[in-house]
Amino acid sequence: MTKDTFSVSSRAIQVTSIAALLALAGLAGCSRSDDAEVAVKQAGRSFNSIAVGDSNSAQSFSAKTYKETEQLVAEYAGSEDGFAEAAAVSVALAKLGQASLASQQASKIETQSLHNARVIRGLLNEWFTMSAIAQGAGMFDGSAELAEISKLINLRQEDVVHYQAQRTQIDAQIADYDTQIADLHAQSQTERNESGKFELQMPQVSAAQAAEIVVRVREHTLRADNFQLEANRLEGIVGQLRPGAREISLNVNKASAQIELLNDARSELREREASSRSDAQQASQAADAAAQAIANAVKGYTSFRDSEVADAHETAISLARGATSALRDAKGPTKQIASMTKASIEQTLAEIHARQAAGHREAAILFNALAESGLGGDWIAQGKKASEARQESIEATNEAYQSAASALRGARIRGEEGDKLEATAVRLDQLGGVEPEPEYEDDFESDEYSDEDADFTEDDADIDASEELDEDD
Repeated sequence: MTKDTFSVSSRAIQVTSIAALLALAGLAGCSRSDDAEVAVKQAGRSFNSIAVGDSNSAQSFSAKTYKETEQLVAEYAGSEDGFAEAAAVSVALAKLGQASLASQQASKIETQSLHNARVIRGLLNEWFTMSAIAQGAGMFDGSAELAEISKLINLRQEDVVHYQAQRTQIDAQIADYDTQIADLHAQSQTERNESGKFELQMPQVSAAQAAEIVVRVREHTLRADNFQLEANRLEGIVGQLRPGAREISLNVNKASAQIELLNDARSELREREASSRSDAQQASQAADAAAQAIANAVKGYTSFRDSEVADAHETAISLARGATSALRDAKGPTKQIASMTKASIEQTLAEIHARQAAGHREAAILFNALAESGLGGDWIAQGKKASEARQESIEATNEAYQSAASALRGARIRGEEGDKLEATAVRLDQLGGVEPEPEYEDDFESDEYSDEDADFTEDDADIDASEELDEDD
C-alpha cells in the first residue's frame, strides 16, 4: 500500500475490538461498580455483534451501535472506579469504529471528487480539440490558389480564342478552295460537253470536215483535263488543310474542357473556404462552450472539495483523534490493550491522510493541466495550494504510520505474537518513510517487566488481533 492508496482496515479493527473486550471481561474482579462492569461487558457484546456481521452492508446498524456504546460507557471513563480504564478503552474502540465508518464515507466522497476531476479533464480535452480545429480551419486561405486558377483560366480562354481564330481562317481557306474546285469541275464538264457535241457531228460530215472536228474535240478535251487537274490540285490542298482544322477543333474542345475543370476547382475551393469559415466558427463556439463548462465544473469541483470532501475527512480525523484522546484514561492493566487499540487508530488515521494526499495530488494534476492549457484562471496558485496540502497530508500519513508502529511496540508482547507484531511495526515504519535498522542480535527477552506489566501475562493478553493486523497489512 503506497502513500496515495488507502483501504480502511475494518476487519483488523473488528478483531482488535473483540480481543480487547475479551481481555477487559477478565478484569471483573477489580470492579467496585456493578453498573460500570455491566456497561463494559455490554460494550463487548455490542462490538462482537458488529464484528461477526458485515458492517459494509449494515453501516447504519454499525454507526448506531458504536454511538450507543460510546454513550453507554463514556460516563465511567476517567472515574475512580476500577473499570474506568476498561471504559476508556471501550470509548476509544467505539470512536474508532465511528472513525472507520466515517473514513469509508470519506472514501466514497473522495471517489466522487476523482470522478469530477476526470470529467473536467474530458472537457479540457474537448476544449483542446475544438480550439485546434478552430485555429486550423481559421488559418485556411485559398486566395493564392484562387488567383492561380483564375490565371490558368484566362490563359486557356486566350488559347480558345487563338484556336478559334485559326479555325476560322482555315475554314475560310477551305471554303474558298471548295468554291474554286466547284467552278473548275463545272468548267471541265462544260468543255467535255462541247467535245461531245463535236464528236456527234463526225458521222455526218466529210473526211476533211471530220479532221477539223477532231481538232476541235481535242482542244475541248485538253481544256477539260486542265480544269480537272487544277481541281485535283486544289482538292489536295484542301485535304491537307482539313486535318489541321480538325486538330484545331480538338484543341478548342480540350481547352474548353480544361476551363470547365478549372471553374469547378475554383468553385470547390470557394466552397472549402466557406466551409472552413463555418467550421472555424462552430469549433470556436464549441471551444467557448467547453471553456465555460470547465469554469463551471472547476467551480463546483473546488466547492465540493472545500466542503463535502474536507468535511468528510475532518469528521473521520476528528473521530480518530477523539479515540486517541479517550485512551489517555487507559492505564494499569489496560495499558497493553490500549497500545494495540492506539495502533489501529493510528493506522486508520494514516489511511485517512493517505486518501487526502491522493485527492490533493489529483487536484494538483488537474490545476497544473489547466495552467498549461492557457485557459484563464488562477490555476497555478490553486495547483500550488493543492501540492502543499498533499505534502502536509503525506507528512501526517508518515507520522501516523510511525505512531502506529510505536504503539505496537509499546504493547510489549513477547514470543511468536511479539515477532509478528514487530514485523507489522517494521512494515508500518516503512510506510511512514522510516527504513528499518540493520539486523542485530535481539536481547529483548532479557528486558525486565515493569510493575504494570507484571500483573498482565501473555496468556491474559491473548490478542489475536496482532496476527490479523499483520495479515491485513
